[in-house]
Amino acid sequence: MITIVIVDDHPMVREGLEAMLLTERGFKVNALAEDGEDAVFVCKANKPDIVLCDIRMPGDDGFAILAKLKKIHPDIKVLMLAGMPLKDEEARARELGAKGYLPKSVDIRILVSAIRDIAAGGDFVSEEFISAPSLLSSRELEVLKLLASGKQRDEIAAVLGIGSESVKTHLKGIMTKLDCPNATSSVGKAYELGILRP
Repeated sequence: MITIVIVDDHPMVREGLEAMLLTERGFKVNALAEDGEDAVFVCKANKPDIVLCDIRMPGDDGFAILAKLKKIHPDIKVLMLAGMPLKDEEARARELGAKGYLPKSVDIRILVSAIRDIAAGGDFVSEEFISAPSLLSSRELEVLKLLASGKQRDEIAAVLGIGSESVKTHLKGIMTKLDCPNATSSVGKAYELGILRP
């Protein structure tokens, strides 16, 4: 039996994941946690095989929670889940000792496979998700941050040392990947997804 703790600040996500995983043979969800303090408490009490942890949460984010859990249980196995997967984030999760990193939108079969692989002592790495077109590049992220700070296209170009047309191309890429009709709504969507923080 693989025992699981789910950490996410959204009740619908926590309960939705729990409901899906309980339909799988050999899975048992020991506890649900809504923040870092809760996660540390339930993991101390339950010592789960796997922790599914959201990355972007108010207060302690998933990285802070991962670090705290590793202090308590150095061998704890954590699978990070992201609303909008980012290459830099995946690398950081690995550095901090996460056993896997997946987008929340992933098919349940992939999630189940990842949990089984990690429980068996492996890591779950899938380039399909890390280099997928939905990911923002580091340059797109820079453009987005400058846009959010109120800078116009020419100002962004000057700060980054690139041409105005390059900025326009990056903005188009951002809008496509975030599925937004214009640059302004892309900023709002990025805050909503936790890609940008206030």
